[in-house]
This record gives sequence, structure tokens and C-alpha cells, in this order.
Amino acid sequence: MTKKIPKGPVPSLIGGKNGRPKRVPVKKLSHCYRCHDDLIAGSPCVEIPQLGTGFASGRRVCEACYQAILVKTSEDLSALHAL
Repeated sequence: MTKKIPKGPVPSLIGGKNGRPKRVPVKKLSHCYRCHDDLIAGSPCVEIPQLGTGFASGRRVCEACYQAILVKTSEDLSALHAL
């Protein structure tokens, strides 16, 4: 699958229903929920749990998308500190 440009704004880890992200190995072929890039079995990825839903689910993201999420979270924290 070809890597696509993620649509919509970059999410932040502040607020919402997100739990604590953790690094997990990919056990079978899956896809990044932001850019839909393939996550190959055996490679590391980051799983962001979605709390408060009926099922225990997590969204897996590739390293590049996770770095963008961390930058957005850092910007949100800087905006909160400026208040």
C-alpha cells in the first residue's frame, strides 16, 4: 500500500479518550490509522488505547505519525503554560 498524506488535523494526547501510549511489536500485518502505511510483522509501532469505548481497542501508528502527534501535544502544553 502506498503511503498517503494523513487527512485532518494532527491529534493531541491531551484530553479526549486517549490512554497512555505504549510501544508494541506488530504481530501481523496491520496499518497506521493516520497515514494507512503498512506496519510489517515484527516491526515496532506505537499503540494509543481508546478508553471509554465498549471494546478494549487501540489505534496503531507508525513512528513518523507518532512523532507528529508528540509535536502537537508539546505545542498544546506550551499553549497551556502560556495562559
